[in-house]
Amino acid sequence: MEARILRAGIGATAVGLIAGGALGSYGGWAPLLALSNNYLGVWVIAATLGVFLAYLYANWFDALLPGTTAVRGAIFGALVWVLLLILGGVSSFFKEAVYPDPAGSSLFLSLVLHLVWGSILGLIYEVKP
Repeated sequence: MEARILRAGIGATAVGLIAGGALGSYGGWAPLLALSNNYLGVWVIAATLGVFLAYLYANWFDALLPGTTAVRGAIFGALVWVLLLILGGVSSFFKEAVYPDPAGSSLFLSLVLHLVWGSILGLIYEVKP
């Protein structure tokens, strides 16, 4: 795996965790992050997810998506958000995190989180060592 994929996945995830803390929502990632009993475990789970998604972005989506680097990343983030909405609709494991209050702000905040995460992912991935 390329070092820039690792850097992009971990960097975007760090920003995503900070943004999620500020927004008060980790969206569909919350059930997976809740599997850990401590903050180190949360960071390990989040970094693993981030690197996996960065790998998918780098190998399949970056070349296919239109727009600038940040726009491609944001589109990818929105696609991940849609995937989590689908998972929330079919899996009780994700449902409470994805749809805690569908009429409220949770869906919007989760989308904002994914757009920020995706944009940062695209920007960091584009930086060549």
